[in-house]
Amino acid sequence: MTSTSTVRTPTLAEHGYEVIPGALSPPLLERLSEAAHRAHERFRDRARDYYTPRRRMLFAIQELEPAFLEPLALATTLPAVCGALGPNIFVYHSHLDRNESLPEEFEYPFNWHRDLQGITYTLPHPLPLLSVKVSYPLTDIAGAEGGGPLVIPGSHTGPSTDRPTGPRPPGSVPVLAPAGSAILIDSRLWHTVGANRSGHIRMTLFYAYAYRWIRPIEPYDLSPERLAGLTPVQRQLLGAGDRLEGFHLPEPDEVPLRSVAESGDWSAL
Repeated sequence: MTSTSTVRTPTLAEHGYEVIPGALSPPLLERLSEAAHRAHERFRDRARDYYTPRRRMLFAIQELEPAFLEPLALATTLPAVCGALGPNIFVYHSHLDRNESLPEEFEYPFNWHRDLQGITYTLPHPLPLLSVKVSYPLTDIAGAEGGGPLVIPGSHTGPSTDRPTGPRPPGSVPVLAPAGSAILIDSRLWHTVGANRSGHIRMTLFYAYAYRWIRPIEPYDLSPERLAGLTPVQRQLLGAGDRLEGFHLPEPDEVPLRSVAESGDWSAL
């Protein structure tokens, strides 16, 4: 059962993560849940084990199911993303996770990391903010053993530190959220996916937003035929554009999200 009683966490800027309850409407949550199960059945050959055979991931999900395009531009989450990064952004990385529940004796590999490792692991501190990842749990994360994110609040702006290790490094906390919420994570924050010992399969969608001059991680179809039926903002967020300078110094029509953000009328999405 979906609940919207979760207390909103401190802001993304303050702690490096934020939970937005009720980000997905109940009908959209249902569509995405059905699409997630279909995708894992239809694209078994594309799924990859990630650090453990009990965690199966599908990448570049925006081309797998029409429903997966809907979370690209939501009025419930884009204001916070644009507040952090501005409007000259796109989704450079996306994936669907299917995390099976693990038996107690299974040793789980906690993969603490920062996103955009090619940047966040090489630049000197203080690190610039270049990306925000938005995840949508399709199943409830009700407790620390629910397989949700573990984070170290404040580590996005703190001094350079060694990579954390283990299930509970100092300062770490689990992020709890009901299905249909959004969890936003600053790319500089130390975080990992926790072990799922809930007895249930956990499904989550991830969309990582970054500046349009950053290259995408995985290829996906941007054919004119596929883009034709989408809104201008959706086309921007899929990385469309044929003028290289437009990714760095865009004209207004190359970043339609800017006029939406400036007007504050997020219903225009």
